Amino acid sequence: MTDMVWRRNEDWVGSPVEDSYVMVNIESGTYVALNPTARAIWEALATPSTQSEVEASLLRQYDVPPERCTESVTRTLREMQEQQLASAS
Repeated sequence: MTDMVWRRNEDWVGSPVEDSYVMVNIESGTYVALNPTARAIWEALATPSTQSEVEASLLRQYDVPPERCTESVTRTLREMQEQQLASAS
């Protein structure tokens, strides 16, 4: 999973609302609220990136152990893929 290139699904748009980032799919009307970690991952995917590149971006922003970062990014990317926020190739 770390060598695949992840891309945003451009059908989603979002805006910060209090402590989360609320997104809506302009095609389906589906919406989600991203927590700060998911938002940081979404922002890291502004350009297509590998999981390793996303992790490096988060490690520069947050003081977390690398293993915890990998676990969080792996879980969040899977959830983003399930919700069709992002895809990998």
